[in-house]
Formats: sequence, C-alpha cells, structure tokens
Amino acid sequence: MSVVLACGAIGGCGGHRGDLDHPVPTFSATPGAGAGPARQRDTLLPADCADVITGTNMSALLGQPVDSVKEQAVIGQPAPTVGQLERVTCLYQPAGARNSTPSVKLNLTAYTTDAAADAQLTTNANAERSDAVSVEEFTIGTARTFLFAERGMSVLMVASGRSAVTVMLRDGVVRPELGRQVMIDLAQRVLPNLVPPRPGSSR
Repeated sequence: MSVVLACGAIGGCGGHRGDLDHPVPTFSATPGAGAGPARQRDTLLPADCADVITGTNMSALLGQPVDSVKEQAVIGQPAPTVGQLERVTCLYQPAGARNSTPSVKLNLTAYTTDAAADAQLTTNANAERSDAVSVEEFTIGTARTFLFAERGMSVLMVASGRSAVTVMLRDGVVRPELGRQVMIDLAQRVLPNLVPPRPGSSR
C-alpha cells in the first residue's frame, strides 16, 4: 500500500528551524516525552494526537511560530490479517488552514507482535519503492528504518517493537538540508508514546 504525502529531496524542505525546547528522547524514554505528561488510556495507541506530539512541540520541531501548528486525529480500522490491532493518523497543519495538504502526517500502527510489525514494515517499504526517487535503509538505535525521497514529499518508515510510525513531510516545510534530521527527531519523539506495556493484558 503506497503512502501518500511528505517531502521531496531526502534532505527536507524550506523554512527555518529554531532551537528545540525539549531534548530528543531515545526509544527508552518514558511515554509522553514528545507530548507532555502521558495520560492513562485503554488503547494501545493514543486516540488524541496531542498525546503523540502537541502542535506546540511540532511548531518548535519545524521551526514555526509557537502554536502555529494544530493537530487532528483520524482513527483507522484494524487489519487482523497482518496482525494490526490499531491505526491512528495524525495530521499537523498551520492553524486556520482548511482543506490544505498537511505539513506533516503521521501514520501510527500497533501490532500483535514485534514480528508482525517488522513484516508489515517490509511490505510497506517494498510498495513505497515504486514512488521513490531514492531510498535509504538504516537503523535508529535498534529500529529498522526506511527513508524515501518522493515527488513533493519525503517518507520515513520506522518499526520498533510492536509499534510502527510513518512520517510524511511535505516539501517546503523545512530547509532541504534539515529534513532528514527533523524526520528522525520526530520519530524518536513519537515512538516512546506508542504501545505502552500493559501488564496482565493479552494484547
């Protein structure tokens, strides 16, 4: 299934990135590192994108004026055949913008097992190659990662444990030489907020 949206040259986009207000966490960081205090929930994935990364923190990450970016959540359907339990899409776009292409789109997924998440990453990456101008495969810590440069956007796919996130960054949002690092920073902020351990749960 091909992903739709992100930033052209694998480097990034256009604009200025200021200093971040918060250090970038590692994958061992406590949940909520990119979004503020973590809230108790009954789902594997946050249902509110403010619990993934707030618009204010996204503004800082992208070098935009504070509170200039707003978040919106779209709850997706599970896909039992591939072990996908939950799916949430987070859209981040300038405040006041309507019916415009989001600056950043996050596809968040939770799976039954680490193996299911890793297998679906391979499937999605293979599908994405047909739209890519260039492809880079690497790791962020122990997480397998793919970065695609496509027409009008860049796409970063990461799987870590039972979680996966696809980051899509639109052209022109950050300067081209900053895009790769911004997307990696964003993935590192988001992943600790996904699929928290649930003792005693079979999921």
